[in-house]
Amino acid sequence: MQRSAGRTPDLLNFFGAYVARVEREGRNGSAANYRMACRKFAAFLGPRRVSVAQLTREVVVEYEVWLRQAGLSPNSISFYLRYLRAVYNVASMEINLHTRRDPFLYVRINQIATIKRAISPTNLRRIADYDLSGRNPRMAFARDLFMFSFYTRGMSFVDMAYLRKSDIHDNILSYQRRKTGQWLTMAIEPCMQQIIDRYNSQSDFLLPILNSEGNYKNYRSQQRDLNRYISALGRELGFEQPLTYYVARHTWATMARDSGAPIQIISAGMGHTSERTTNIYLAQLNHSRIDELNRQVISQLSGNPKRSRRSKR
Repeated sequence: MQRSAGRTPDLLNFFGAYVARVEREGRNGSAANYRMACRKFAAFLGPRRVSVAQLTREVVVEYEVWLRQAGLSPNSISFYLRYLRAVYNVASMEINLHTRRDPFLYVRINQIATIKRAISPTNLRRIADYDLSGRNPRMAFARDLFMFSFYTRGMSFVDMAYLRKSDIHDNILSYQRRKTGQWLTMAIEPCMQQIIDRYNSQSDFLLPILNSEGNYKNYRSQQRDLNRYISALGRELGFEQPLTYYVARHTWATMARDSGAPIQIISAGMGHTSERTTNIYLAQLNHSRIDELNRQVISQLSGNPKRSRRSKR
């Protein structure tokens, strides 16, 4: 039985309650995104109130136009529409709302692919070798984290932050990606160990990014601070594109591709699970092949790339 518009919950109230629910589940990153989307939708509505059943295609299109007129980029518009749709879908399911009209039908909310450029091996060596003695230790730490990300097959900043010493056994690092929940395993290479030893402390965390509590507020503060330092380093080195931790991830993938590695091994090494064929391949993949690829990529920094035994023909 379809509920009437007047009897369904206020959508903005449900949105706010859902943000709190996601936060209680410990999904702090997602909660921050939902909160941002909720505030934007509230700004659009102003004094108006729209129930779940009253969210029509006309309202969604009006919201999209409002976002565009505010000067937002296509991907920012996509961000806000995606989170609104997610909340609407949850609300509709929970209140058993039956409607033949999908308010998001024919509304374009897919992200537009953006250009994400890797840096060259030469510039990567410049980062690794740049003399930061006598400078703010935070910049040196930011640089070392960038290199650690590259050495660990493009590990994300959030995963580096929450690594624990207990994640290493018999020179093997195993961790669960916070974004996807996927477990990744890799051999500890000497260049990784040097950074680990350099920042060894009494903390349970492997790297001194977070304090002992490691809460989300602390994480966000450290992320912003270290992002500023790595960005400043890129400007100091004269890079045209902004230097971010994502650049380390993209650089590893690009150098792995240029070494001739199969895309399936690259995807597995980085923890990509979006493609069905990759997921099938992951179940059959030998981790030693990924470790071998990582050694090949890292060795390019020395200017003497090592050829894989499997790559010989």
